Amino acid sequence: MRKDLLFYIFEKLFKESNKYKKNGKKVAHLENAQYQQPVAEWIDIVLKNHNIQVKKSKEYCSKIYQYALRMKAEDLIGFSLYYLGEADYIENNVDGLFLNITKALHFLDKTKQWELMARGYNLLGISSLSRGNAPFAMDYYLDALHYCNAYGLDHVGIIANMNIGTLYNVLGEYAIAQKYFDIGVQYLYKSKDLPNYYSYLLNYYSSSGNAYISRELFDEAKQCQKKAKEECLEKVGILEKICYNIFASRLANEIGELENRDVMIRQLGEIITKEIELLSIFDDLFLLCEMLLKIQEYKEFWKIINILQKLAEESNIINMHLQALDLKIRFFKVMDNQVEFLRIAGEYYELSQKMQTENQFMVKRMIHVRNYLEESKKQKEEMEKKNKILQERSETDPLTGLYNRFRLNTFAEELFMKANNEKKSLTVEILDIDYFKEYNDHYGHPAGDTCIIKIAEEIKKMAAKENIFCARYGGDEFILIFDNFTKEQVVEFTKKLRNSTMKLNIEHKFAKNIPIVTISQGVCQDIPKKKNKVWDFLSTADNMLYQVKQFGRNNIAFGTLGTSVGEICIEG
Repeated sequence: MRKDLLFYIFEKLFKESNKYKKNGKKVAHLENAQYQQPVAEWIDIVLKNHNIQVKKSKEYCSKIYQYALRMKAEDLIGFSLYYLGEADYIENNVDGLFLNITKALHFLDKTKQWELMARGYNLLGISSLSRGNAPFAMDYYLDALHYCNAYGLDHVGIIANMNIGTLYNVLGEYAIAQKYFDIGVQYLYKSKDLPNYYSYLLNYYSSSGNAYISRELFDEAKQCQKKAKEECLEKVGILEKICYNIFASRLANEIGELENRDVMIRQLGEIITKEIELLSIFDDLFLLCEMLLKIQEYKEFWKIINILQKLAEESNIINMHLQALDLKIRFFKVMDNQVEFLRIAGEYYELSQKMQTENQFMVKRMIHVRNYLEESKKQKEEMEKKNKILQERSETDPLTGLYNRFRLNTFAEELFMKANNEKKSLTVEILDIDYFKEYNDHYGHPAGDTCIIKIAEEIKKMAAKENIFCARYGGDEFILIFDNFTKEQVVEFTKKLRNSTMKLNIEHKFAKNIPIVTISQGVCQDIPKKKNKVWDFLSTADNMLYQVKQFGRNNIAFGTLGTSVGEICIEG
């Protein structure tokens, strides 16, 4: 799949550079830590072999893990569990992957191994999406992006943004997908010395081109093809070239260049074999089969679909197997072969029952088959309902109904670019509930949730009046973004929000200032420059919030980009 191809490229990059970075500076890590022999040798073996000799890597990861448990070395526990999970991913052991990576995250976080945190979340997202669970994949990708943005992991940010774009392509949200592809490539342009730079770049052009084809923006798709051919094609490997040829043949078909299309189809037929690592580009091959079926190139269709089904069976990824069967169902429907149609439809139904988790993609395919069998209006309505739920879940926080971090990231990037282009002010506020831990500890978590909901409702009500974006950032933290507000307008709003929160009169006997629930607010306002990122605003706002807490809480601190000491808005 395209997301797996990105991981494949990323692994080749990581093999050549095992140094971890934070804001462009090297951070001491396991390879620099003072471990006695043979532990240091074990670590080195894992770093050199984790994506080359998987069994060898697993053997030494297990040794490191056992040693780490005896010595209570939490950094080594996280390190070994991560690479065990990565090995499970390569071997298509989804249960092992989730068990090891989720266990690793706790230790990686405690020992500040941020790059492995980001990579771990990205792995969970890739695996979830390849098995059809888009909501979980989105959550994991957002977690990966959080660590990329927080710790300057631009080279991981490339793949995380590209993967979110891929997810939106799966959902049919091609315009949003393109925005994430563009964010990813902006990271890439800053890192032209990366190994496999041109593999990344060609993947960007092919992914963008396919999204443009789906939107019928053929001129833009032709530009992607031209740039891919001129800049990348002679500098990449066979898998990337197959992806390019599939994209180019689809484009040729759509714009009526049928002779050119047929030449590329013949070329693809000659180079696509089971010996190539085709599992990495399953999605692209699926798009090719759809086109071959549509244009009645049945010989090439059957050659490739049989390879796809074999790959799906060998990898034991049910979602991929279902996609291959779906194409066969479509073929027999077109050919009016009821016997084979019903036989394959029956296989599809039986295979779908093996899915262990509720799976939107799988449900969609299930409904697709049943529509062929029963023409059921009821099933169509159910599919629409599930698609709507999936879309809402992708953008909203389930507890408060506010936007979540995913929508926050999208909106913040859009508004940041707008403010930068127009040279207008952007204001970012971070607020949280004062002494919320004490509230939870004494009143209980259900009461804590109720408190968060009440504060969220107040924020939503006031923000709606002023057309201010608001989102839940996590826990008791909220983010507000003001588009081209003056300082006076922002301060006035924050004071009103402070007062309206106090008027809710939510009892909090365990607060250390006054016996009701209050909020602290940190604000950063400035006109962004090209060198700035959204994270710069968030970081300054967070510093302002910290200053409020030092000052006594239930207050507002206002600063500009890079400010370490801001203006306290309410004295006394």
